[in-house]
Amino acid sequence: MKEKGRFLKKYRGNECLNCNVPLDVIDRYCHNCGQINTTKKLSFKDFFNEFFASIFSYDSRLRHTIVGLLFRPGMISKDYVEGKRIKYANPFRFYLSVSILFFIINGLFIDFDQVALQFNSDQKEAAEDAKRSKISAIEIQTGSPDTTKIAKNSSNEVYFSEAQLDTMGMFTAIRKRWKTYKSHYKTTGELVANTALDSLKHKQNTYTRYLYSRSIKTKNLSDNPMELLVFVFNKLPFIIFFFLPIFALMMWLLYIRKPFNYMEHLVFIFHTQTMFFILMGISILIDQISETEVASSIAMLVFLFYLYKAMRKFYQQGRAKTIVKFLLVNVLFFILAGIGSIITIIGSMFIF
Repeated sequence: MKEKGRFLKKYRGNECLNCNVPLDVIDRYCHNCGQINTTKKLSFKDFFNEFFASIFSYDSRLRHTIVGLLFRPGMISKDYVEGKRIKYANPFRFYLSVSILFFIINGLFIDFDQVALQFNSDQKEAAEDAKRSKISAIEIQTGSPDTTKIAKNSSNEVYFSEAQLDTMGMFTAIRKRWKTYKSHYKTTGELVANTALDSLKHKQNTYTRYLYSRSIKTKNLSDNPMELLVFVFNKLPFIIFFFLPIFALMMWLLYIRKPFNYMEHLVFIFHTQTMFFILMGISILIDQISETEVASSIAMLVFLFYLYKAMRKFYQQGRAKTIVKFLLVNVLFFILAGIGSIITIIGSMFIF
């Protein structure tokens, strides 16, 4: 490599400026801390030369990583856990970069206003169908088509006093208190927790104020669930990130007889999930251009085949065993995804 700028020998010192370790003129870097051995003052040209050199260096690892992921399913993970790491990007860092890019692309093309409009239209249609069914049922019972005689369902306010709640078990009391607060808000529209609790003659403390505010929020979410959908979508990167270590644990249990530790399974999971984001990100862009959903469907099938090949090459098992474990992995994935979705939705109601 041709030496230039701050790398020239005439700028090399006999001591590291960072850790003071003695150096020789042939040392381009400190063998103790890794800092460049130079006494030249930093110039504008040097700064940008080193900046672009670091980009191209990462680009080389990036190229090897992408090519390995695309055309050598499972082998890049095998290389990495066997110590061949210098030419590949860090799996964790690469996963974060690709996932951020994927969710940015995905977010750009999801029209939540259109989804909300469709949802409201479906809700309105369902309400009208329910109303028509109710009218028909009353006509059959009364023999009269006069809908003006239909009695309105007057929702009486649910109320439990503090004394009544004190006699109940903990979970029952929470449920009844929650119903009381939702009913009070529905009847009065009161947003201020202290005012509502004073009207209900309930204790005023952090717990009751929090519960009243949450009951309002869940009532609003039931009227407009798109708010919750948007909230959960914005948290998906974090949800998936915390979900992957659990999935890696499932893989460790599934391959417990194989000589892989937990972190090596996690490397495999990071690589396969990164590939999923790459395929789906590209397919979303193609679908937007073609105004179809064909590319996404094809990408999903390609990923399933890719996952099978990656499992076979990384874990070095026969076709029959790999197919069985591939099916188990997908079943476990959907079970964990279902549990995770329920926990996320319930948890979101308390932190949204």
